[in-house]
Amino acid sequence: MTAGEAPAVPRAGILARALRCLIDLILGTLLCLTPVTAILALGWLMRRMRVSTLRRRGQSPPLPGWILGPRSAGWPTSLLGGLAANIREGAAAVISLSLATLPFSFPWLLAWWAGWDNSFNKGYEQAFAGPALFFFGIAIFLAVMIHLPMALAHQAATSRWLAVFELREVRRSVRHTGWGHVLFAFTTVFFALPLFASRGLPVFVEGIIPGFADFTPEHVQQVENAARLAVAAYVFASYWWLRTWSARLYAAAQKRAEAGQTPARTARAVCTLALIAIWFALVVLIVVAQFLNHSWWAWALHPAFGLPWYG
Repeated sequence: MTAGEAPAVPRAGILARALRCLIDLILGTLLCLTPVTAILALGWLMRRMRVSTLRRRGQSPPLPGWILGPRSAGWPTSLLGGLAANIREGAAAVISLSLATLPFSFPWLLAWWAGWDNSFNKGYEQAFAGPALFFFGIAIFLAVMIHLPMALAHQAATSRWLAVFELREVRRSVRHTGWGHVLFAFTTVFFALPLFASRGLPVFVEGIIPGFADFTPEHVQQVENAARLAVAAYVFASYWWLRTWSARLYAAAQKRAEAGQTPARTARAVCTLALIAIWFALVVLIVVAQFLNHSWWAWALHPAFGLPWYG
């Protein structure tokens, strides 16, 4: 092989990886268009998180497929093993996330009903119910979100159902994440800003698209479909990147814990306060977005702590 031919191999490898990423992005985007199919995308992402964790530990596991399984397995597994694994891991993650987020999402739903509907029906003597429920939900939300990213990474790494509730392991990981965890939380909230903007799009669409009120129903549907596709692509891409990052944080934290490194209490306290402030900013975004364009599911299914779907 001549010197001029040497770069061809890495270039071909880069092109192959880029093509695979593009295919994964397209398939993931299409799956994230509905909450049901988003479960498959979540399962695939959980398996990608496990790959990231193992690679940080020096192993070289194969990348997960969307449909096909390992070639060395029997023909049913090799043909549909990837799909079965995505369904299994996605269902496990949905159950874990639902149970973990229900303690704050359910009070938020009740607070919306007790606040908005109660006010509309002039039930002012029970006006305290809405704010009380909502602030209770916020307190639970902040406590959960400090642990949830590492808890989900732990479940992905272990591939065990309900592993997010293995609190001893999760807390150990959180203690050893340090400022990387704070930066991750800040980036997650920052990435939520376009989703917040998408909630207000129906309210301000007239100013964004002049003459929208005069569009035919077919043209309106085309705009809605394009917006949904763009949001799905953004949700999947950002979710993919953030969950891969959280898996790497988890792997690094596990290494520090195994090495016996003990983070300073002061640093841990400061990190915890920073996390509380950052996750509270996400609460503000969710509340304002709900007032712009309310959907009940947004209290429980935000991509920052739930499914990779934001329809």
